Amino acid sequence: NSVGAKSNSALESNSSRARCWRRGMGRTKKTKEQLPDPEENWKSKDPKELAYEIATFMGGTWPERPVRKVQLSLDGVPNDDEQLFEMTKLNPTLLSEMSIKTRFLFVEVYLDDIQDVFSEVMESLEPGTNLVTFDSLRKFKHLTVSLSFNAVSDICQAAFDSVSFDEFPEVAPDERPGLMIPLDLAQFTKHTAAATALVKMIVDAEGELPPAAEPRIIRVEKKFYYDDV
Repeated sequence: NSVGAKSNSALESNSSRARCWRRGMGRTKKTKEQLPDPEENWKSKDPKELAYEIATFMGGTWPERPVRKVQLSLDGVPNDDEQLFEMTKLNPTLLSEMSIKTRFLFVEVYLDDIQDVFSEVMESLEPGTNLVTFDSLRKFKHLTVSLSFNAVSDICQAAFDSVSFDEFPEVAPDERPGLMIPLDLAQFTKHTAAATALVKMIVDAEGELPPAAEPRIIRVEKKFYYDDV
């Protein structure tokens, strides 16, 4: 009868759709299996080479460092780790939380960064004065305070505090074009050199922290405290 015919037709249609769905699922699974393993896409195994390969993937370019017009001299800088920690007021807690391998890669880059940005600050020096651009010194302070080189960061902050920002009402501007601020050049150079020497010491030790770091690491015990216990 017509009801039975319609029912059989519906069943056949559903069965056909189910077969198509299963075949579709099969094709999807096969395609997924044929996709290359992301871990096998990169030829480089060395972290530095891998970073370069990723950066230049699909036509990307590897960033080039600027030419340093002002070189930072480390002549006369102490080579004793205790003295360097005293001078730089470095808090090594952040560095201590990295693995040795990660720390080594990090400080290698940082060693170039601090010298590059020091040069940028000194290049902005107005001839015959101690005035440097706010923007370059702000960049330098962000770099040094990020790793807790507190001594040279405080010198930068003193320079900022000596200038009125009344003409720049922004709360936290990224740039203040043309604003020059007075900087204690001797102290700035001295403490930047000390910070650079300490970073170089860690680089030369391939990421190992010097003994003077240990008593300065802040260790926080992870516990939950309840007033009613």
